[in-house]
Formats: sequence, structure tokens, C-alpha cells
Amino acid sequence: MRICAVALVGLIALTGCGKKKGGSHDGGLGGFVSGGSGGNDNPASGPTDLPSGMPTDLPSGAPSDVPSYGAPTPSYTYSAPATYNSDGTNDISASGCDYDESTRSFQYTLDLRNPETQSMHYSITIEWEDQNGGSLLGSDYKSVTVASGGSQTLSATSYRTLTQQTSFTCKVTSALKYPSST
Repeated sequence: MRICAVALVGLIALTGCGKKKGGSHDGGLGGFVSGGSGGNDNPASGPTDLPSGMPTDLPSGAPSDVPSYGAPTPSYTYSAPATYNSDGTNDISASGCDYDESTRSFQYTLDLRNPETQSMHYSITIEWEDQNGGSLLGSDYKSVTVASGGSQTLSATSYRTLTQQTSFTCKVTSALKYPSST
């Protein structure tokens, strides 16, 4: 009987049953004493019976096994549009500045050559001016598309009746060119 009593007291001591702390009873819940409001419990002190062998040098920053992602690589390539000179006056050579009395018209022949690597559209203005007074005698407008490396001959015409002998000049006043959409 005495051995049973010693064993029972030992079991109670190990499990914490019957232990009182600060006037409260823990109810036999496996030897953990609740904090309660009395006694010398200091919950901020933390546990003192940690197992040995726990790591103390925790890494800082991002884990090394997490992949890092840089800037995305574009799945397309950009090529700048071809450059060209929008002034097409250098692409034109003109000849035959004349007045035809039978048709009562000014005439001028334009030879147009496209030096660009793409098809170009030309918008050309031609004027005939009185050489003495500088007044405008006539004008014509031509709009044409010329393939890359191609050439084309245009006839500019402006109808006007001249009543007296007149000296005049023919000139291309503007020739704007831009890539053709066709």
C-alpha cells in the first residue's frame, strides 16, 4: 500500500495535479499553470525551458531559393520607320517650259524619279509667272505615286489666253512626298 501511495504522489507531482499557485488551481490540465492574476508570473519573460539545438542565426532579407524576376523581355522587335526627305523637288527635273497658242495653254514637262527604298506619293505644285512683273499667269497641281526606284513623266498644263507678247517662267513651287499606303 505504501508503494502505491508513493507512486500516486509521484504521479501527481509529475502531472501537476493538486498543485496550487497564487491561490488558483489549474484543474489538472497536464501540469501547465495558467497565468492567473496572482503569484510571481511574468508573461513577458518568455519561456526558459526551450529545447537545445534550435537555430539562433535566422537569415535576414529574402530567402535565397525564391526566384527573382528582372524586367520582362519583349516578345517583339521594333524597327524604326525608314527615313526619307519629304522635299521632293530634288527628285524632279523639268523641261519644255512653253506656251501653246493653238491650245492657249502653258505647258511644262516633269520627269520624276523616286530614289527612296519605298513607294512614295508626290504632291506637286507648278506655277507660270510673268517674268516682267512677277504676277501669276497660271498654275497646275499633280498628285502621283511612284514605286521605289521608279520614274514617271508628267505634263503640267494651265489654260490661259495671252493677248500680248509675254515673257514667263515655269517653276515647281513645292513637291511634298510621303510614303504611299498602297
